[in-house]
Formats: sequence, structure tokens, C-alpha cells
Amino acid sequence: MAPPWGTPPVRASGAPSRTDRPPEDHPTIAGSYTAVAGLAIAGALAPVTAAGAATTEHVHKAPTHLWIRDHAVPKTHRASFAILGWLRSRGHGLAGETVYLDSRVPHTKWAVVTSAVTDAHGKVKFVVTPATRTAYVLVFKGDATHRRTHSAVILLRAPKA
Repeated sequence: MAPPWGTPPVRASGAPSRTDRPPEDHPTIAGSYTAVAGLAIAGALAPVTAAGAATTEHVHKAPTHLWIRDHAVPKTHRASFAILGWLRSRGHGLAGETVYLDSRVPHTKWAVVTSAVTDAHGKVKFVVTPATRTAYVLVFKGDATHRRTHSAVILLRAPKA
């Protein structure tokens, strides 16, 4: 005889399932309803405020990529170099974003040299004149919708005297 709430589930072997009681009478589900009701009455399920939701909500940020390239500035006898960067996200250049140029010489820490804002295509340019062997990297610190990233490191040498 079928129960009044519908056809009971049947196992592959043809035997009826053990869940031949309605959901309200099932001890696990009924216990869950009782536990949730008890927590709500006790005040454990506090209402979520706008400020609380903003701090706990995870915002997905778009991935970013920062390419770097250098070339010698013409007519400087390889004393000055142009460092070019290209900030992209999902196949498009990011315009109006701040990119930092960091540098370090051997046995020192990275330090910010300068910063620039990307153009309409996500490109940025810095001109440097290293006095000694110096490593450079471009850094994007991210914003509300884009992840932070940094470029590869390039090593520039001072001209020979």
C-alpha cells in the first residue's frame, strides 16, 4: 500500500527504501527544524546588516597581467632605457590605472622609483638611467574590481665608461 504523500522511493533491488515516512515525521529532519527554531528563538540567528554583509561578502576580482619590456633610448649611447609596460585584464588594456616602477640594486630591498597612469590601451612608459646594475619590476596594486599583479623582473646595466 502506497503512503498518502506519494509513491515511496524504491531501491534498485526492488525493495522499498527506508525513508517510508513523510519528511515531517523523519527524525533527522524534524530534529533540524527543532534546532533551527531553537536557535532563532535564542537570538543566535541575528539579522544581517548591510555593513556586516559588506565585510563578509567575497567580491570576485578580475585577473590582471602586466608585461614589461625595455629598449635603449636612441642617441644616449645605452645610458638611458625606456621601460614599457602593458596592463591587461581578460584580453583588454586597463586604462587609467596606476602602475608603479620598483627597483633594487644588489643587496637591497625593492623600492618604489616612480608611478604612472596607463593610457587608453593600458600602456605605460618610464625612462631610467641606471648608475649601476639595477633590477626593475612593474607593480599594479589592484583596485575594487581587478587583482594585483606584477611583471617579470628586468636587469639593466650601466654603460661602460
